[in-house]
Amino acid sequence: MIEIGWKHCAEYARSGCSRRTGARTAATLLILFASLQVSAQDGFEVTGRHYAQLTSELVEDAADGIDFGADRIRTRLESRRGPLTGGFMLDFGVDHPDVREAGSLPNVFGDLYLNYAPDATHTLRLGQFKTPLGMDYNVSGGSMDVTKRGMETGLLLNRNLGVMLSGRNVARGFGYDLGIFNPAGRSDATAHVPSQVGADRSLVIRLHYDTHRWHGEIGHGRSERAGGAGTRHYAVSNGAFSLAGRRWTTQFEWTRGRDIQGVRGWDERVVFVHGGYRLRPQLDLVVRHYAGNSALTGSNTHLTNTYLGLTSLLTDTRLLRTRLQVNYVAAGGDRAGYTGLRGFRGDAIFVQFQIGTGYGSRPGPATGASGIGAHQAVSFMR
Repeated sequence: MIEIGWKHCAEYARSGCSRRTGARTAATLLILFASLQVSAQDGFEVTGRHYAQLTSELVEDAADGIDFGADRIRTRLESRRGPLTGGFMLDFGVDHPDVREAGSLPNVFGDLYLNYAPDATHTLRLGQFKTPLGMDYNVSGGSMDVTKRGMETGLLLNRNLGVMLSGRNVARGFGYDLGIFNPAGRSDATAHVPSQVGADRSLVIRLHYDTHRWHGEIGHGRSERAGGAGTRHYAVSNGAFSLAGRRWTTQFEWTRGRDIQGVRGWDERVVFVHGGYRLRPQLDLVVRHYAGNSALTGSNTHLTNTYLGLTSLLTDTRLLRTRLQVNYVAAGGDRAGYTGLRGFRGDAIFVQFQIGTGYGSRPGPATGASGIGAHQAVSFMR
């Protein structure tokens, strides 16, 4: 029996939690880190980042026409002292914030972690955070090149409670991530139940290489008995590459999931290619094409999503960052007949306004060690 995570976090993930308890915990964290900011002169380094994304969307064949909502309403705080770093991220824009999937904290908690970095090369992380698989997935939600997460996201293992050892620039640009986690209950590709926590686990390994201009990575993950007792393990493989110039960027990513939700023979493969060009210092043009293939019960279905978008950085100061994104998505293939996990089955238009602020003794957001490299260099809201 192996159970990953802080004792309090693991018990929280397996037991009930009322809305009042979740609210008290969130408030306590905010007060704690506000106090740490005041104590920065005592040796603490504190960073904070808070942003909201307000989105209007029109999806073909949607029953309710134009929908207005918020994709993300997030606050992230992180403090550092010596080799130790602790932080959390709360997302008040998620559906069912007090519901907790098997093996993880309530949905309002995106991240809650403690890092130990004995040197500039290695980091040990404990808590809940993004699993390292997926290049585009590990770009911050506030720095995405398009308004929505892509078709491959459902195949990845999502955020989870666990422990991970990471290395950066270990040997002339090479790096790695190796993690062991609770069952990947937040992933669309699993259907875990709470009783599996402590009995089953998920594993992830990622290898990558970075230079100033390009980034490449390969990785593999597994979540045991992905549909509950007696079902098959879910396995996912991923490979990605990105290259950036002074005004342009290009990306390629391939993801394959096997035995989705523990169902033998339910496999899906998603590939995307991406190109971006900086038209003006504060205006980017983006084209991205997804192609997905899903095999289920002996039949194969296909879906494509092609994004055409503009991103405009409206303000970029230390205290205020705003941007506007407009995306048109064209859907093709089997559309409504597609048996894969994600993807728009009809054409769609998205308009998103993002407003955020950041502060602290170190500039920029409090991010994990994702190692995106060249791709991150051309993202607006890092």
